[in-house]
Amino acid sequence: MFYGVPTDKVDKFYEALNLFYEVFGESCYANDMLLTIGRNCTWRHDTKLLESFEKHAKTDQEKSLIWRIHTLVWAAKSALHIEGDFVECGVFKGFCSGVVLDAIDFKNSNKQAYLYDTFEGLPSETSTEKERENWDYTQYDTDAVLKEVYEKFDDYNNVTIVQGVVPKSFDKASPDKIAFLHIDMNSEQAEILALENLFERVSNGGYIIFDDYGWVANINQTTSEMEFMRNKNHNILELPTGQGLVIKQG
Repeated sequence: MFYGVPTDKVDKFYEALNLFYEVFGESCYANDMLLTIGRNCTWRHDTKLLESFEKHAKTDQEKSLIWRIHTLVWAAKSALHIEGDFVECGVFKGFCSGVVLDAIDFKNSNKQAYLYDTFEGLPSETSTEKERENWDYTQYDTDAVLKEVYEKFDDYNNVTIVQGVVPKSFDKASPDKIAFLHIDMNSEQAEILALENLFERVSNGGYIIFDDYGWVANINQTTSEMEFMRNKNHNILELPTGQGLVIKQG
């Protein structure tokens, strides 16, 4: 997606991209605002990941996210060996969690996953008007979205779907210890509230992935999360995918 970019410049970008493909061939990868040349793209050899991704990716936007999903699957696989459960704050239709949990065979693990979302878009009490304008979910049917998520995880006995506003929704159900935390709420205040309530529960060696950390459009989230982590003597690694990564220490 090209937010606020004039159409003529987008057209020029695609002209340049076609030239990249012409020059570099299959060694050129371009998707999800990520352009690489001469990379191995090792996720292309992860059969389980690709099968799960193909099963769940329905829209063009979802189909563009393979490298982001690869990052999540890598962290989730590693987190299977860390004490604690899995948490996702910001689920929407369950695409990311659907691919990840399938790819790591989560239903056969001894861990629990907790998926938090309003399923109604960004709540006014934890988001700004501008954030709600940027991430307009009013065109979606809440009941239909929630039904889709429940159906997606119907055969999982170790997945709990929690509808409500973070952090109040944590009172309904939440783990004492966390091995894997994925935060994708498109709102500065909501994500900081999630961190304030969950960071201390993340086990040593546990993984925290921020979906929005590296994006210019989400700079307020970036700076607030950077400050939060610095106060906890941690640093966030910005990834080329636009995600941010923290491995909990001490």
